[in-house]
Amino acid sequence: MTRFNSILALTFLWVTTVSIQGCKSNNDDPIPEPQTSEQEKVVAILTGGTGTWAPAAASNSVTVAGFDVTEEFFSDFTIRFSSNQLFTTGTTPVWLRQDTWQFKSGVADILIRGQDSREIKIENISETELKLTLNWPLTTFGGRSRSLPGTYVFTLRK
Repeated sequence: MTRFNSILALTFLWVTTVSIQGCKSNNDDPIPEPQTSEQEKVVAILTGGTGTWAPAAASNSVTVAGFDVTEEFFSDFTIRFSSNQLFTTGTTPVWLRQDTWQFKSGVADILIRGQDSREIKIENISETELKLTLNWPLTTFGGRSRSLPGTYVFTLRK
């Protein structure tokens, strides 16, 4: 019977040890890295480096209704993004020199600009290329700025 008690005691001790080793506190779990949202990724690309984008060297960098208007309406145009503002240089009839922007609620591919709440669609974005579309309803000729109504497509590079 003592041999049986010894085996039983050893078995109990082994089961207890294995059970305790299998338990671990929540503090032993590695802390998960915070997930970067799509909006945060887009902001990082927009503002990365100098944050300044300019029309690509090729023709058709800025078009309206399929016609190249880069030289006529956007000579020396650049746009620079910060986390909630944008700044432009050169000729631009559809952008202010300085404006605010934010994402449309719940999406990372539509910017709402502060000047007029117009939506700017991000068609394509990478570290080196940005393609934006902006629907512009106004025709302005004369004075310092000229524009045509329609969908403006901006193909920009860093």
